[in-house]
Amino acid sequence: MEYKKDPAFWIKILISFFLVQTIGFLFLSIYLVAQFHSLQSSLKQTQDLVDARIVSVGQEMENVLSKQTSLTSNFHYTLQPAPRGKILLTMTANLKSYTNGSAVSFAVTADNGETFLVKTNISNNTLTASVTLPLCNTINIGLVITDNQNTLSQSLAEIKDAASCLTSHLYLTPDLAVKQEGSDLFLSGSYTLLNEYTLDEQQLDMVRLEITQGEASLHTFYFSQDFQNDLSDHQDLHMLLFERIKIVPNGNAPIYLSVRARDKGGYEYYSTCQQIRLNSSGVASPPDLLDADFHLNDN
Repeated sequence: MEYKKDPAFWIKILISFFLVQTIGFLFLSIYLVAQFHSLQSSLKQTQDLVDARIVSVGQEMENVLSKQTSLTSNFHYTLQPAPRGKILLTMTANLKSYTNGSAVSFAVTADNGETFLVKTNISNNTLTASVTLPLCNTINIGLVITDNQNTLSQSLAEIKDAASCLTSHLYLTPDLAVKQEGSDLFLSGSYTLLNEYTLDEQQLDMVRLEITQGEASLHTFYFSQDFQNDLSDHQDLHMLLFERIKIVPNGNAPIYLSVRARDKGGYEYYSTCQQIRLNSSGVASPPDLLDADFHLNDN
C-alpha cells in the first residue's frame, strides 16, 4: 500500500527551509554591516592621517617659505618703564640685505590703536630704534622697507600683557606675625624685595611699606638696602625688619600692608601684599597673603 505524506508535513518543510534561509540572510547582513563599518572606520583613520600629514607638510613648507622670504635674520626687543607712566620699547634687527637709500622703519601699534613708524639707525645691516609708548597690554611690531620702486613689510612680534613684563624683575617675600593685646595690635616680621633686573635706571632708589586702614595711613616704614649679600651684577636687595610695631585700629575695617617702590627713572610699582581682618569685636585674624606680585602705578 503506497504511503502518502500529509500536506501539512510539506508545509512544515517549506517553513523550516524559509526560516533557515532567513536566519542565514540576517547573519550575512549583520556580518556585511559590521565589515562596512570597519571599512568606514579604517578609511576615516587613513583620511585623518593623510589630512594631518598634509597639514604638517603645509606648515613645514610655510615655515620654510617664511624663512626664505623674511627680511631679517633675527629680531630682539626689550621693555622697560619710562617716566610719567610710559613704556620704553627698544628694538634691534639684522637685515638680510639693505640697499643704500632705502628707508627702514619699525611699525609699532599699541593696543590696536595708532601705528607709529619709528625711524631706525642702520650700521652694517643692523637696525636699532627706541620708542616711548603709553602703558598698554598688547604691542604689535612690524618692519617696513621703502625704496624708489616698492615697499616691503613684515610682522616681527606681538607682545602680550606688556605691563607684566615690566614688573617681572621684582620679587617680594613678606613675613608677618600679629599679636593682639586688648584692642592694640603688635606687628613683627620682615619684608624682602629683590630687584633682579639689569638696567641702571631700573635700580630702586625708594622702597617703603605702607600700613593703611580705609583711607587712614597708620604707619609708613622705609626699607634699607642690603649691601652684604653676594648678588649678581645689577641685582639689589632691599630689606625691612620690624618688631612689635604698635597699631591702633579704628573700627573693624581690614588693615592692608602695601609695598611701594620707585626706580631711578621715576617709575613707581606697588604690591598690596597682605591683609589683617578684624571681626565685629575687633579681634584680629592671622594675616592673609593677597598678592606678592608687583603692578605698575600708572597714575
